[in-house]
Amino acid sequence: MSGRRLENFELLQSSDLDETRHLVASKFCEHRLALARADGALDYAHQHARIGELSFSLMRYGAAVHIEPREPESFYLVQLPLAGTDLIELGRHTLHCSAELASVIGPDESFRMNWSADCSKLAIRIEREALERHARSLLGDRRCPPLHFRPDMDLRGGGASVWLRTVQKLLAELQAEVGMLDSPLLQVQFEQLVMSGLLVWQPNSLSELLGRPAPEPLPAHIRRAEEYMRANPGAPITVESLAALSGISVRTLYSGFRRHHGMTPMRYLRNLRLERVREQLLDPEQPRSVTTLAIRWGFLELGRFAAEYRKRYGELPSTTLQRASPARPAPGD
Repeated sequence: MSGRRLENFELLQSSDLDETRHLVASKFCEHRLALARADGALDYAHQHARIGELSFSLMRYGAAVHIEPREPESFYLVQLPLAGTDLIELGRHTLHCSAELASVIGPDESFRMNWSADCSKLAIRIEREALERHARSLLGDRRCPPLHFRPDMDLRGGGASVWLRTVQKLLAELQAEVGMLDSPLLQVQFEQLVMSGLLVWQPNSLSELLGRPAPEPLPAHIRRAEEYMRANPGAPITVESLAALSGISVRTLYSGFRRHHGMTPMRYLRNLRLERVREQLLDPEQPRSVTTLAIRWGFLELGRFAAEYRKRYGELPSTTLQRASPARPAPGD
């Protein structure tokens, strides 16, 4: 696959380091690119095609290179080596990628790559909004947890190898002169098949939820209470007022929320308020104070609030605030 010119793919080529960096950045993101050896000779070749929310790249550098991308913000990246090797440093993980082991990297993840001179890859970019929207549609829940994939994908068998064959089928259609993918309707079906396969076959933070039976539709009274809380998270809401709004008893309200959400109505409301705190911590237009925002949303016990926040989002609220705060210019800038 990597050695053929695919007719429906855009072809990018260069032997210049700066030009190569610019061409690759136009398809992925800004990054640092350096030759691993001073006497290395770059021979970059990159075949690229986009279909809907998916992009496919068959690429090589022709020399051993070090690559340090900026954290991808808007897409997930699956990289399947076709030849050679790539040593990927991803947080605490070191992946020795080859034809038997691919990598899956999500948005906001820092990583570095070290391609061997003979390395060639199939890289699949999936837009973040599309994949997360598709995950929500599979779960029937707009509030599913953040999506994170296990970074190593074993291609020696199992679901991942099935997924790879699906992708290869898509590529075969892309290169056909007249193929099924000429139809916009079938393009969408292929796109969703690729996304569904990745979500089902590659372990991720939603795997347990995706393996459960489809949830029952929400009863109207639970939906009314839920919609009111989502529309008015800052209102002085009580269990009694929610029950009255929904036209049911407090006991029935508790029972319904435990059955359909696995928590009490007040826990559900508290989670909504945690979401609002996080949104405002990430918003530079809001006050740059964890205490101010926590109290604004009804969290008066700051130690308990910080513990709940860390359990839900994997970091302290102060860390979120620091990461979102605009960098101050150095003196003289």
